[in-house]
Amino acid sequence: MKLNKVILYTAIASFGLTSASCSSDWLDINNNTQDPVEEYYKTEANIKQAVVAAYDPLHWFDYANNYTGLNIYPEVLADQCFPGGGDVGDMSQWKAIWNFATTADQVMIDNYSNAYSGVKRCNDAIKYMNEYWEPTTAEELAHRANYESQVLALRVFFYNQLWHWWGNIAYYTENLSGDFMAPQYSADEVYEFMISDLEKVIAADNLPEKCSGEELGRVTKHFVYMLYTEIVMYQNDQTRKPTALKYMEEIINSGKYDLMPNFADIWEVSGEWCQESIWEINYSDYQANRNWSWGGTAGGTVVPCMILPRGYNKIDGIHDDTGWGFCTVRQSCYDSYDAADTRRDASIWQPGAGNYNPAYQDTGYFLAKYAGRAGGNSAQQADALLNYNNNLRLYRFSECLLYAAELGSPNAQAYLDRVRARAGLPSVPATLDNIIRERAWEFLGEGKRYWDLIRTGLATSLLIEDNEIPDGRKGHYTDNKKYIPFPQSEIDKCQGNLKQNTQYFN
Repeated sequence: MKLNKVILYTAIASFGLTSASCSSDWLDINNNTQDPVEEYYKTEANIKQAVVAAYDPLHWFDYANNYTGLNIYPEVLADQCFPGGGDVGDMSQWKAIWNFATTADQVMIDNYSNAYSGVKRCNDAIKYMNEYWEPTTAEELAHRANYESQVLALRVFFYNQLWHWWGNIAYYTENLSGDFMAPQYSADEVYEFMISDLEKVIAADNLPEKCSGEELGRVTKHFVYMLYTEIVMYQNDQTRKPTALKYMEEIINSGKYDLMPNFADIWEVSGEWCQESIWEINYSDYQANRNWSWGGTAGGTVVPCMILPRGYNKIDGIHDDTGWGFCTVRQSCYDSYDAADTRRDASIWQPGAGNYNPAYQDTGYFLAKYAGRAGGNSAQQADALLNYNNNLRLYRFSECLLYAAELGSPNAQAYLDRVRARAGLPSVPATLDNIIRERAWEFLGEGKRYWDLIRTGLATSLLIEDNEIPDGRKGHYTDNKKYIPFPQSEIDKCQGNLKQNTQYFN
């Protein structure tokens, strides 16, 4: 049970991008029991609440009415796992997009609405702290500068999710009113907006390099560096890659991080916010109230349940018996690891034939890093399957090393060797192919591979029809599939103002 893990949460309601507009008289309400917004947010204590509210949607992606986890959703689309589940119809939306044959009606809206809810809350916090709160001391001014940097970076994080999936998104920095419509921009324009905000945050230098104690999970300078580099790498922006390399070298040389000696230890409860962790999203089972009615309630995560095998008999005394059998690992992925690679068995779990109920796309191999542990949700108070206590490790020091190597650091060979030595492997040349292959082994189950394949051009040759199992992939990736269709419900709400990514269907 984790008593020391802080969960950021709020009861403040949020709205998505295209809330329907109307002018009915019943919307005109006089509230005689609460302060109006402009009065409530005049104090720093209440501004802090708005900042905390901006963090809250980070917890929603794994389950807020559907399953679009930041790690697990892209993982099933890459070449190391199958979607799995109970049968072909279980999470059929996953199967459709996995086959590169989804429709606008099948695309899940949840990661779309979750991200825009995060944008909305970030915009709120920026407005409140700059229009309603009037700091009176130098300390309060410094606090406001810190809060604004946190929220600006968070807003980029939310837009980055939308940009990765949809590219040509509606983008706005002040919350919508009237018809609730926002201009839609090209993916390149959105990239420049995001990078500009991150450059402002970096130039302002109001964030600590690293947090500790109850502040763990807050935005830091090094989180911003990692987010900047991720975005630059996905855009393949040659002009900014030297800056990204500078930021990676700064993290490496800060002395604040190191690789964990034992890779498997990262994924234990004791490994949360370890010396390797640059940034995590906190989840906890302690008094967790997440429930089926609203998966956005603060608490634990459903991913550990999703990736466990079905009907497991708990023979090892470690793993739980609550699994749904999603994201089964391919035999080819298991075989790609060197037998001496310590990451293989720390990343891939074999429950053993006869110890579970094989389901759709069963391979006998399951993701190990986030697999639910017996007792891992024992302190929750609502729906146990949704409340496992596994933090999402979003940015690790090993990724910083591999980014720096890929970006052409003079120390590229030493950085790659460092990652491989921890895995028990000898040196290989620090070529682009070897670095991308290393990322595949290092980050299995962490949601990196799909984006790596797209940004390096490998997707067209690796995300193809396959016969590895009878229920293998039936479609193949082409460059027009980079951005998925917008949910049809959003197209309809926008009354023609949101243009569909029609190239996906060509």
